[in-house]
This record gives sequence, structure tokens and C-alpha cells, in this order.
Amino acid sequence: MKTSIALCCATLALFSALAVHADEYKGAPRTFLFNPALEVCFKDTAVYKKKGPYTIGFSNAGLGDSWRVVMLHSLQRAAAEHKAEIAHLLITDAGNDDAKQVADIQDLMSRGVDLLIVSANTQKALDPVVTSAMKKGIPVVMMDRRIASDNFVTFVTASDAMMGRLWAQWIVERLNGTGNVVILAGQAGSSPSENRIKAAKQVFAQNPGIKILDTVYSDWSPVKGKQVMAAAISKYGKSINAVWAAHGLQVSGSIEAFIEAGFKDGEIPMHTTADLNGPMQLALKHNIPMLEIGYPPAMGGAAINAALEVLKGAPVPCNYEINAQIATTDGKGTASIKPDLSFKEMVSPNGAANLLVTGGMGKDYNPTTYKVDYPK
Repeated sequence: MKTSIALCCATLALFSALAVHADEYKGAPRTFLFNPALEVCFKDTAVYKKKGPYTIGFSNAGLGDSWRVVMLHSLQRAAAEHKAEIAHLLITDAGNDDAKQVADIQDLMSRGVDLLIVSANTQKALDPVVTSAMKKGIPVVMMDRRIASDNFVTFVTASDAMMGRLWAQWIVERLNGTGNVVILAGQAGSSPSENRIKAAKQVFAQNPGIKILDTVYSDWSPVKGKQVMAAAISKYGKSINAVWAAHGLQVSGSIEAFIEAGFKDGEIPMHTTADLNGPMQLALKHNIPMLEIGYPPAMGGAAINAALEVLKGAPVPCNYEINAQIATTDGKGTASIKPDLSFKEMVSPNGAANLLVTGGMGKDYNPTTYKVDYPK
């Protein structure tokens, strides 16, 4: 059941709690503050209220990249911080396989979980099993990747729509409304990639001087990102004026493709990115205009916080949108896109390329050695 905007004041405190481990931008989510609607969607979760301690299941799409590793650690840490309320956190890894994830969720339901957190591999394939859980009275919190329908309680995200539109608007303004763009997507069928592309195209469509030359899929991989961009460069060459990338995971590979194709410093087209240290290092080294909008993996911990609110019967927003900062290379902001930070303030000059500068796990965090005693 949706409730009125009268709940907003109480929920702002929840938004703040979600941002505890996020980096840089510390204000309330822009997507909430600048939402022009007089009413915001909330859900009454009284039907799910029960006494703890709880058993929570987490069905993960996979651990195929550094972002997902940090997200998992964030989730485990939050569970450890709430040991008094959580008896067990059961975690499955689908290895980016739809059929495996469906089986994982069915198994978690059979084990008597009080709530499911799900990061869906692809939005359509996982819709039926998540819908089934909800029909059986098991509340579902979607995180990072949602299903196609709205058959869940809440979605923890950093706003794919905002990211897609802001990246696109920045490109439009940097090109003065005229130029050619290659869309460097993530994984076909995954909601972050598809939703960001859809939002970007809404912006590009308002600017008839912008032409989308091609949409290529990287599977969130710098290796495949390099391969598909090399093919695009071979086809379009220096007519490419900008690369709209759905995240930072594939951007290092894209830049390497331009370098190997003979593009000199200052000639590589502008790119968009998120979270990763490597693309920002390369942007500074090779004089590439770049816009970074964070998609913090701290949403893993935020999903635990949201889950506990649901199980306590508290009203929750339909979308838990955590904070994201905006950063650009020096002097590359535009009329609409004003950076919170410059790359020089965010980048780790000697850090690994796959370091997540928006990880929110603290300066001493090392993903290869991190361990936490969460309630298994």
C-alpha cells in the first residue's frame, strides 16, 4: 500500500543512515530533493512485521567484477553490525546464470528465510521467481539490479535514471548539441545497463544534432570493452566524438582501444564513468574529458538496513536511493552538470585500476583480505 508524503520527514533519517558508508557527497539524495512530484511512493510493510532475530537470504547475481565484491563485503559488514537482530544471513552466488539464480532463490525460500535480498542477473528472467516469493508472503528487497515488474517491497539503488540522463546531458553540452556518440553498455538485459541507456536516449532524443552511431555491450568487462570499442573504432574512426559508458568497469578497456588505434593525448573522445580508479587515472594521464557519477557499492549495506526496516513493519520508500557524487576532470563541468569534486581529489594515483574510489569501506580496506564475522 502506498502512503502519503507525510512520511517523508521520518524517512529522511533513513536516507541518512543509508549514506553512512558512502563516499564524498554527503547531502540527501538529489533524486529525492529535486523530485517535482508532490507525493513520493512509500509502502506500508506492517504485514511483514515480526519478532527477530531474523533469517535473511541474499541471492547475488554473481561476483564477476570488483564492484560486486565490495558490494558483498558492505552487505556482510552491515549484517555483522546487526548481529542482535539477524540470526542468519544466507548468501548464494549465481555466477551470472539466470537458471542458477532461480534455483538459488527457490532454495532460500525452502530454508525458511524471513526476507530475501535479491540482485537480479537479468530483470525478466528473475521476475517470476521473485513474484512467487512475494505471493508466498516473503518480502523481497531488490538491490542494484531489479526485476521487470514492481513485485517487490523496495529497490535499493543510486538511481540509474539520474546517472543515464546526467551523463547524456553532459555529452550534449560538451558537444554543443552536435556530434556522434557510441553507447558502451554493460550486460544485455541487466536493469542498470538497460535503464541507464533508456534514460540517456531520452536526453539524446531532444537534441537532433546528436547521432548514436552504435550500441555495444561489454558485459561490464574491461577486456570485452576493449574488444567492442576496437571494432567500433575500426568502423567509425575519428567520427566518434563521445563514448557514453554505462559504468566505469569497461572504460579502461575502451580507452586502451583508442590508444592502440593511434589516438594521441587530447584526441581520445570524452567518456563517462563510475566508481573505478583506473578510468580516472587514464583520463588524467591522457587528457580525456570525463564525467564520473558514483554508483556506490555501499548499497549492499543499505539493503540490510532496508530489510530490517521492512521486518519491523516500518513504512519504506519504493526506491531507497543512496547518495552519489559528481566529479569531472578539471574544468570540464557544464551549465547543467556541476561537479562536487575534481578527479584530482578522488583518484588514487598509485592505486590499482580496479580500486573503487566510492567503495565507502575505509582507508584500510583490502578486498583480497577482508573478512568479517557476520551471522551465517
